[in-house]
Formats: sequence, C-alpha cells, structure tokens
Amino acid sequence: MAITAHQTARHAREAGFTLVEILCVLALLGLTAGMVVLNLPKSTPPIQTEVQMLATTLNLAARESVIDGKTRAIDVNVGGIELFIYDGEWVAETRRDFSDAARIELDVDDQRVDLKARSKSKIDLPPLIQFDATGNVTPFILSLSGEGGSFVLSPNSRGRITVEVQP
Repeated sequence: MAITAHQTARHAREAGFTLVEILCVLALLGLTAGMVVLNLPKSTPPIQTEVQMLATTLNLAARESVIDGKTRAIDVNVGGIELFIYDGEWVAETRRDFSDAARIELDVDDQRVDLKARSKSKIDLPPLIQFDATGNVTPFILSLSGEGGSFVLSPNSRGRITVEVQP
C-alpha cells in the first residue's frame, strides 16, 4: 500500500497542538501556580520570634529552679535580659539582647520600673524577677512592642510564663 501525497499532507496538518490547547494548558498552569503562592506560609515578624524565644528562656529558667533547687532570676534593662543563678551570690548565667526595634516596659509587683535609669546605674542592683525552687515567680508584666506587634509576658498562677498578643 502506497502512501499518497494527500495523506502525508493531511497528517502534517493534524500533527501538533492547536493554539486553543496550548492556551488551556497555560491557564491551568497559571491557576495552579497561583494556588501554591496563596498557600505559602506567612513569615513571622522578628519581634514575635524574639518574644517566643524569651518566653521559652524564662520558662526553662523557672523549671530548672524547681529541678535543681537553686533560685534563678532575670534582670531586665533597655538592651535585653540577663539570667542569674543564686549560689551564695548572684552569678550571671546568660544574656539575651533585644532587637533595636523593641520597646520595653516592665512592671514588677504593680510598680513601673525605670529601665533606662536601671541600665545607667553604677550600683550592682539585685535582679528584679526571681524564680524560686518551689515554683513561685515574682509577679511581673513585661511588654515588648515593635514592628510586627505588641506582646505581654507575665506569669500565670502556676508559675508558667505566658505570652499575650496586644491589639
């Protein structure tokens, strides 16, 4: 059976995709890409990450105090917090700095603390917030705000540090 020129020309015309088929595939690819982009997780603001890490650090200090029976404390200043352990005297354990964007306010036992004056003080002041071996925590409210939100850290009735998002 011989292939005629007419049959070859017809197969050449039918081979490949039409413009409508190509446009449909491109539209489906565009819709799929759009759905993927819309479902990507949003990045968390740096202040929120910082607050969560701070709350974790404070909760860890409180738990370690109960476990080893040694009182721990934190001292807050404009630049960050410093964690202390009491072993006959206050010994600095770690320091955690705040980002430049953070605004900090601290109330201890319902009294506002002047963090700028405390930072400039030449006298070694005792740490403000203590975690004792029985699970008690000095009542405090630590407010941090910056680009991305405002947050309040405070101990609950069980001595656990909680984070609240402020409007």
